[in-house]
Amino acid sequence: MQTKLDQIANQNHLQLLKALLPYLPVNSQKTVSILIKTIEMQNVMEYYKTKEADSQSPSDLLDILTDIRQYCEGDEREMIDQALQMISMIELYQVCAESAP
Repeated sequence: MQTKLDQIANQNHLQLLKALLPYLPVNSQKTVSILIKTIEMQNVMEYYKTKEADSQSPSDLLDILTDIRQYCEGDEREMIDQALQMISMIELYQVCAESAP
């Protein structure tokens, strides 16, 4: 499972190179690892260089919590689930309040 930043950084089939890494001679693994990380950094820098600052719309708290939930476990996931339920209840209340006469 990759974050959005991982997806940006790991373009150019870098996952294939990472998968091949353990099969390379040990003395080559270090060099290839550094090469992979360098390409990842170049991909990230290029992404933000071409990205317009105002093209990103403000994120919704619900979207943020839903995205980070997949990287949490145990108590953290429970807290996010509770927050998501509270947000859903608040939104439902707002909809009911708006439609009430």
